[in-house]
Amino acid sequence: MHSTDVFISHAGPDKLHIAYPLFEKLQAHGLNCFLDRMSMEPGDYEQDEMTKAMESAKVGVFILSPEFAARKWTMRELRCFLRRRSEAIRSGMRPPTLIPVFYRLSIPECGELEPTRYRDDAGNNIFEVEKFFSEERQREASTDTVKGELHELAEFGGIVNEKGATNRPGDPLGDGKRAYLVEQVFLGVKKKWEKHSSDAVREVLNASGQVEIRAAVTPIARCTLDVFTPRIHAEHNPEEIYLQLNSRGIDGSPNTCEARLKEAVLSTDRNTSIGATATGKGGVGKTCALRAIAHDDDIKAQFSGGVYFMSLGKDANVGRLIEELCIAVKASGGKQVAAEMREQSELSRVLTEMRAWFNTRVCLFIIDDVWAVNGIDACILRKLSILADTAGDSRERSRLLYSTRDPELKQVGKRVTFEPREREGRDSVHMLMLASGANPEEANDPTCKKAVSEILKLCAGLPLALNVAGTGVRYMRDRWEGEKSQAWEAYLSKMESRNTIRSESPGDGYLLSLDATLHASLEIVESGMGSDAERLGQFSFRKIHRSLCVMKKQDRMPLSLVRDLWEMDYESAEKYAIQMERVGLVDLHYDKDCGWVRMHDLTHDFAVQEAQKEESVTVWYKKLADVCRQGRGLLGMTESEGREGKDAREKYVFENTYRVLKQGGCVEELKNLFLSARWVKAVIQRGSVWQYEEAVKDLNSFLRNTGGSESLLRDTGEGDSVYAMGLMMRAARLSVPFCGESSAGIYFQLYGRIKHRAAELCSVQRILEEIEEHTPRPWLQPVSECVGRAGGSLVEQIVLPNIVYEVGMDSTGGVYGHYLNPRRTRITVFAQSPDKETKMTELGNDFETGSRKLTCGCVSMSKRYAVIGYGDGTLQFWSVSEKKVLWSVCGHESAVCSVAMSGDGKRAVSGSWDRSVRVWDVDTGLQIGDALTGHTSVVASVAMSGDGKRAVSGSWDESVRVWDLDTGLRIGDALTGHTDGVASVGMSGDGKRAVSGSGSYDKSVRIWDVDTGLQIGDALTGHAGCVTSVAMSGDGKCAVSGSGSYDKSVRVWDVDTGLQIGDALTGHTDGVKSVAMSGDGKRAVSGSRDRSVRVWDVDTGLQIGDALTGHAGCVTSVGMSGDGKRAVSRSSDGGVRAWDVEKGSTVHLGKLKDWRDIVERFLNAEDVSRTGHRRKRRNVFESGGKIVHEREDGSEAVLVQLESTVTWWEVDDNHGVFVAAAGNRVAIMKLVV
Repeated sequence: MHSTDVFISHAGPDKLHIAYPLFEKLQAHGLNCFLDRMSMEPGDYEQDEMTKAMESAKVGVFILSPEFAARKWTMRELRCFLRRRSEAIRSGMRPPTLIPVFYRLSIPECGELEPTRYRDDAGNNIFEVEKFFSEERQREASTDTVKGELHELAEFGGIVNEKGATNRPGDPLGDGKRAYLVEQVFLGVKKKWEKHSSDAVREVLNASGQVEIRAAVTPIARCTLDVFTPRIHAEHNPEEIYLQLNSRGIDGSPNTCEARLKEAVLSTDRNTSIGATATGKGGVGKTCALRAIAHDDDIKAQFSGGVYFMSLGKDANVGRLIEELCIAVKASGGKQVAAEMREQSELSRVLTEMRAWFNTRVCLFIIDDVWAVNGIDACILRKLSILADTAGDSRERSRLLYSTRDPELKQVGKRVTFEPREREGRDSVHMLMLASGANPEEANDPTCKKAVSEILKLCAGLPLALNVAGTGVRYMRDRWEGEKSQAWEAYLSKMESRNTIRSESPGDGYLLSLDATLHASLEIVESGMGSDAERLGQFSFRKIHRSLCVMKKQDRMPLSLVRDLWEMDYESAEKYAIQMERVGLVDLHYDKDCGWVRMHDLTHDFAVQEAQKEESVTVWYKKLADVCRQGRGLLGMTESEGREGKDAREKYVFENTYRVLKQGGCVEELKNLFLSARWVKAVIQRGSVWQYEEAVKDLNSFLRNTGGSESLLRDTGEGDSVYAMGLMMRAARLSVPFCGESSAGIYFQLYGRIKHRAAELCSVQRILEEIEEHTPRPWLQPVSECVGRAGGSLVEQIVLPNIVYEVGMDSTGGVYGHYLNPRRTRITVFAQSPDKETKMTELGNDFETGSRKLTCGCVSMSKRYAVIGYGDGTLQFWSVSEKKVLWSVCGHESAVCSVAMSGDGKRAVSGSWDRSVRVWDVDTGLQIGDALTGHTSVVASVAMSGDGKRAVSGSWDESVRVWDLDTGLRIGDALTGHTDGVASVGMSGDGKRAVSGSGSYDKSVRIWDVDTGLQIGDALTGHAGCVTSVAMSGDGKCAVSGSGSYDKSVRVWDVDTGLQIGDALTGHTDGVKSVAMSGDGKRAVSGSRDRSVRVWDVDTGLQIGDALTGHAGCVTSVGMSGDGKRAVSRSSDGGVRAWDVEKGSTVHLGKLKDWRDIVERFLNAEDVSRTGHRRKRRNVFESGGKIVHEREDGSEAVLVQLESTVTWWEVDDNHGVFVAAAGNRVAIMKLVV
């Protein structure tokens, strides 16, 4: 038998329709596939051949169904591939590819498998028929193990059964649907196989010394692969810079600052393995030392993964830091990864992605001029040190090198302090002479020795001043017509004429020495020596140098913009910039055929001081604002699509608009810009949402501080604008994951997320009108609530690697909790501080001992202790810091489902399968009082008040109960309202409020008043999966919830607002399977897995009347009459119903075989099972779960990407209405052409 390329795993019922056709297509394409006995030869032993194929196949295809999950052989096959993948990753080998096909088991069902839900045609439970619950099967793989394995498989990008194909023979479109699914799987497998083949070739190249390849893992396949290429990403120092990286004293130790810094970076000492920090005042040579280290041969030899130089400065904020990190990733070949990092709003997530990109490569990350300003906190160096974990061995570990002038910054690694050099010492002389281009012996020449000595004194040993003075002398020497040595006297006279320091007693002379050299440089170029400055009359080098006060520190400005600021053509601007560079006033460099001007921070300070003495800095900002408006204007920059192709001038203007307009006093213009949908659209297209968010927050704060009280803001209408800006900011942030670079797609997102406030806010209404006017045609205008609202209760979302089993919130607003790995063998404690720093602690490697399974856990608010529950009723108390068990006790008769701890950590409470709640003394491990009973089903979750006097419990009986722990009695009646089992509960610190989260069908979070027993406000919805854990802040004002399944998120809610994400989304409680429209385009009808039919008003997007119920199974197809007064539906239960929409009643019951006759009789229309996705209309159609427009050149532009995949859709050509089914939502949109 040849080695297996593709292994097809399936349950018997799916062989004929899916597995076998796929097998034939792959075999015809030349791939060697294994499909049970069909791939065997006479005499082969089945089990041996199956094992060989499973262990060798490069690609595994898993056709998922309830039978697949219930049968032992299919799950063994999956288990084999998961094991092979884990082993390959640990050993550094290429793992097999796993491709799940979500045929009759969806992604949510894989994430939250419910074995009791699935029945065969005879009505028997499939899992019971397969003896899934037998002792033998449970020993081999428990229910939780199978759930974990399916959940892990669901994490892989797979093929979704978009058309609703089934094995049922009665489906008239069944053959076509199944053929479509097989084709999609074939194309997916073919693509993965081709990638496998090309990777194998690359690995051969890698073995020969070529670069390594890495494909970043994302839910959506990329068109191109990111190829990691080690780079020395750092500028070179100018030739005149004097540094001694390898200088050593008599004792062999480094004897210069830069040499000591290099030694610290190369050190393998575990205590300093994180790297080093260069400290000292500005201008003492830190940046030059960092650049030199980046290009040093010893450094390049040790850091094989490359060296990546980043620069911040005192004007930098978190957005600038994120951008620098993205540039470093892009420089190493991670273009796609960098693009994804730019879409993140949290630094911790950016660092996580960056660490994953560099992985185990040994790199040096250099970050120059770090300050704790503008949202960058004093612990930033510690946070950035996570990058040092990209390689593990202390001798081969990534390191970081920082420089800073900020004394508030908490430093890491070895500290090396840079100081000014000895005024007339050897180093100072070398620096000055090298920069001047003069022969070193000239310093002792009697004709210029005195002048050189005086210049050295005035420079006060400051390397920057020495370099500026040296370049000034060089400029004069090159143009000196007499004896070259006389240039030193001439330069000294210019320096002394502007210097306020007495040469015989310069004192510290730190900044004044630099001022003197900069004034001398301006005096040189102004004097007309070698320039035509005098001929230009009004032209002044001093003036154009002052104009550069509008630049940000450590930033650069494109020469194409500088020329407009200087009011001259490009050639002239370039010529004068070159002249100023030659005397040390600016740096001029070229990148991608564009010239850039920048200045040292201290030189920038000098320009600001000079501008303040003359015109004022504000005048220059106003002028730069005028320059930015030239040409197409600020909004004109929003007309182009995408991020690429922006010239340097436009890119700089866009990124600096907020700073320039605010500093220039143009607040009203800035406010109007932020209230422009076109501007926000451009923000999203350019990947600048994080910077935009920071700017909006700052502007809103400024308007509130200058606008007076809230009542005054309302009276002046300013409050409207402040709120609308915040709403647009949140809309942009929520839209990013669902936006490509198509303007129509972005406008759809923004429109849908803010339209609910249009009736109340004039500013929002104007934004919607702008979108309607400027969106390119065709576009889809949201009518119903197609996407989640901005401005709802959701204020934060934390994405974690696995299902969250417990969350909490401490007194500072920090979030903490724990999650389990898919196989429930390891528990990880996580904690995120209010400033978004996340810490993970894994407890042990394997909690399973014999038949005992880990079932639940809880972390104390101090994050010091954890209580763990097991399947045999055992409870363990752990010390998180020591990672050891303090005590263990067997307290319940059945599995422990949930545990919680009091705020002071002295009491713990547990809930169990035995339907009881028990309270424990943490110090002794003993039970307090009797068991608390009353629930009629499993107690799935428990929580305690801060003082440990009250507890709350939630059960699968759909109720919440509150207990007085001192008396052991229930407080009030059971709290009811959930429509599914209560999966999690939480309680405020004072015990007066409780929070609960429910299961797969409900997915809501509810807040309760414990004393009254009433629900507070509406249910909080938004999670895409079962709410597995909830908690509440001590004051009861915030709640936090964690979800399982493919949601895997933690969400923080504002309890007091009472607002809810998606008020209008209440409707279907499970996936929508079919939609149709009336002939007049005014009504739509939908059918769902929740067994209901619902009718919608197309103009308002609201549901008409109550749900039409009666079907005993999933509603698979619907149709509607021309006038919208009647509807028909058919279900997986085999029944067909005709409905009177106006009365909300059934007018006919029929059978599936009579479907066509019933449609003709009641709707008088063609077969409504033919839906819009069967053909393209107006070149707008569904593709890959999105709604796209096919352009004339054949390319596709995404018009709509909903928060769930579009699975069914219908277009009314005559009335321009588009209706789509996506997840539980029916999206109604107006097609504008």
